[in-house]
Amino acid sequence: MAEKSAKKEILSQRRFVKVAPDKMRRAAKLVQGKKLTAALSILEFSHLASAVPLIQTLKQTAAIAKSQDIPLENLLLKNILVNEGPKLKRRRIIHQGKATDILKRMSHIIVVLTDAGNPKSLPRRQAGEIRNPKQKINHQNPKVKK
Repeated sequence: MAEKSAKKEILSQRRFVKVAPDKMRRAAKLVQGKKLTAALSILEFSHLASAVPLIQTLKQTAAIAKSQDIPLENLLLKNILVNEGPKLKRRRIIHQGKATDILKRMSHIIVVLTDAGNPKSLPRRQAGEIRNPKQKINHQNPKVKK
């Protein structure tokens, strides 16, 4: 039996970030499944303000990996979770003495990096692979498989 090399996973989280989760998820979607170095360069040149806390979280995770003697070139973003945190509730006075609620939303970010090891061992397609190339598709009805 051949031994499988265990891939290391590095987990890092940042809580109570004062950016709405839907805005943070837009930035996280840009880098999901990419290498760490590519993800950092994509986020640094993006125009999104929500990229700043995400960059800080990725750099924190990279520092954890460096302390475990894992080379940064081999790190792959396995997963980025952006969950909703608490909401700060404020009131705004409007016409005729009425008030409306303002919700200032916060986010919790969880980043999972994995050691890709040999870059040649990575699959060609990453997240969102459509189908197996050997699998036949019925073109009249693509949902039905032969």
